[in-house]
Amino acid sequence: MEHSCSWYVVVVSVVEKVRVYVDVREEASGIPSILESMGVIVLREHLPVGDYVLPGDVVVERKTIDDYVNSLFDGRLFDQVSRMVEGYDIVVLVVEGDSYALRRYSDRFKQLYSALAHLIVNFNVSVVHTLDPSDTAIFIEALARKSLELGGSRVIIHKKPRLESLREWQLYVVSSLPGIGPKTAEKLLGKFKTVEAICTASIAELQRVLGERRAEKIKQLLKTPYEPTGKRFRTLEDYVG
Repeated sequence: MEHSCSWYVVVVSVVEKVRVYVDVREEASGIPSILESMGVIVLREHLPVGDYVLPGDVVVERKTIDDYVNSLFDGRLFDQVSRMVEGYDIVVLVVEGDSYALRRYSDRFKQLYSALAHLIVNFNVSVVHTLDPSDTAIFIEALARKSLELGGSRVIIHKKPRLESLREWQLYVVSSLPGIGPKTAEKLLGKFKTVEAICTASIAELQRVLGERRAEKIKQLLKTPYEPTGKRFRTLEDYVG
């Protein structure tokens, strides 16, 4: 009597859950709850910069149309973007709402778009328009998932860490420079070997690793004398004519 055995192979696909850190002040927008309904693990924190921190060293700042315009006029947006660029490799500005509403500011309509162009060209910020919180949630989930698929590291919130090794301190110091995130800090230290060598490198040497704009920003930081008196936020007029 013969016995036959059948073997069944069950393949289990494990999909890594997307984790997103959300600033607690975003709760009222409803976006964190929408993200959770999409299967995203939402971690609520008081973020030092940005509204959402995603895998791959990505930070997202969300502005409604009115908040976008007001923050341009009073200078808050340029300050916020400057701090995000200092801490993260990829900075995304989401402008939420009907962009046609910008026509309400007809007397300064051209300036508003000039300011957007300035953020894109000079700060290397990606600007995305969404219609409402639901659209914003869909975009954030897609961005976080794509970053994770492409090998983006776990989510990192850039607060002053408790560092133990010299290597960690070197990376922390270099990544605090304008426009430098952890990955670029690794690249700079790999090229120049020491923090001192990075600080004393010429613009031409830095450009080979960073490109012209970031190299110039770093040299400006290192060479500009410290001003102890408080300075106002730079406003729209400081950037566009």
